[in-house]
Amino acid sequence: MSGFIRENFKKDITYRNMDEASPVSFENLRNTHIAAGSAFLYIIVMGMVNSYSAPATVDMQMPGSRFRDITSDEITWIASLPQITGIIGNCLAGYITHKLGRQTTLMFASTSYVISWLTIAYAPSIPVIYAGRLISGLCAGVCCVAVPAYVVEIAPTEIRGLLTSGFQFAFGTGVFLIISLGAVLRWSWLAISGAVITTCAVCLMVMMPESPAWLVRESRTEEAIRSIRFLKGRHSDVMKEIKDIRDNLVQSESNNFSWKEFLDPTFYKPVIITAFLMLFQQVSGVNAVMSYTVEIFNTIGSSVNPQIASSVVAAVQVVATVFGGILMDKTGRKKLYMISGSCMSVSFFILGLYSYLTTKTNKTAVDFHLYGWIPLVTLMMYMFAFSLGVGPIPFVMTPEIAPIRFRSMIIAFGSLMASLSAFAVTKSFEKLRELIGFHGLFWLYGSFSLLSAFYGRFFLPETKGLTLHEIHRSFSSPDDQL
Repeated sequence: MSGFIRENFKKDITYRNMDEASPVSFENLRNTHIAAGSAFLYIIVMGMVNSYSAPATVDMQMPGSRFRDITSDEITWIASLPQITGIIGNCLAGYITHKLGRQTTLMFASTSYVISWLTIAYAPSIPVIYAGRLISGLCAGVCCVAVPAYVVEIAPTEIRGLLTSGFQFAFGTGVFLIISLGAVLRWSWLAISGAVITTCAVCLMVMMPESPAWLVRESRTEEAIRSIRFLKGRHSDVMKEIKDIRDNLVQSESNNFSWKEFLDPTFYKPVIITAFLMLFQQVSGVNAVMSYTVEIFNTIGSSVNPQIASSVVAAVQVVATVFGGILMDKTGRKKLYMISGSCMSVSFFILGLYSYLTTKTNKTAVDFHLYGWIPLVTLMMYMFAFSLGVGPIPFVMTPEIAPIRFRSMIIAFGSLMASLSAFAVTKSFEKLRELIGFHGLFWLYGSFSLLSAFYGRFFLPETKGLTLHEIHRSFSSPDDQL
């Protein structure tokens, strides 16, 4: 995978300074990729937090478990609690990343992350697991804001889409890891594996520089110069980079936020776009699929082993995100988002039809034993489509369209929307399943997926190939439309 991407970069991408005299080679951006990868380790852990309940709660009900009498209501709380404190983490991160910096915020979050995993691993009772999940959700909420802000500020324009789409790739990798490990590890050892990966993340991140944009905003120019040289090589045009950052900060020289700025299109347009991107991402059902994957395969009659099927779906998410990252800077965000939403809706409508026809309570129930592969194939289609557009694009576009002065605030707002929506989707899963059945639930998620495609067609702007300054300036143009 890395070899394929490397060759494409060498062939297709050239980074030039203002007079286009001296290209910057792929090798000179090696440290940029390492820094982004170090930050994305925290998102891998976030993916593990998000999908921990899928294999863990099934294992908790097995013979020999401390909690084999766990109830369905307790399972839904274990699955959904991180989204509650994730909201608090989103709000705190907006302030912390603005005041302390992106890298520093991630360092502070590391200790609490490790504590949360160990609390879960050694929990003597369900309430203690609740506590661990609440702490992990808080850390995930902080990282959900700090990581995109950090990555977009170290990424060159030409590969900004690829690097920032790494958020969804890392998240998918975390989901794949936790579900795959869940097939061979007990739930307590799963939690310990999360603590180990968090420790690796902090060991790498401590060696990375702070965001140059944040350093320039704080008038720490010498540190910003060292950061740029580390990230883009000794031969990079440092003064041009500093000038570009300062130009982007011109409109944000004042540290005081005026209520009149709510009426500024460079503020409210990114907020509205972010709100709908995050809302559609979650109400399309992804959190329910990832939190209850094993249960879904167990219930709707898949002929494939539920643990294996869940791992395959998670692996598809990882692979599809790679393609999404490559396509994002070639086809553009808008087109990819529309294709993604349309294909997701088709997948869910097919899965809903299959579930309806195989429902035992249906008088016209059909024996679909020979077609037990359909749930796996349709969920693979859904996850592939999600990971191409609706999944990664909100995390790519939100830091792109947010001016640096408001970036932490807007990303925090977007993460807040995602956390609220994710909690609603995850917690309501069992109740909706009882009310309208699996088929109704899938059709509901499919309808929201289709709405996301319409939103992409009529309201989503295109940011491919534009510098951050050009994107922000476009929102103040009278010709710009949401």
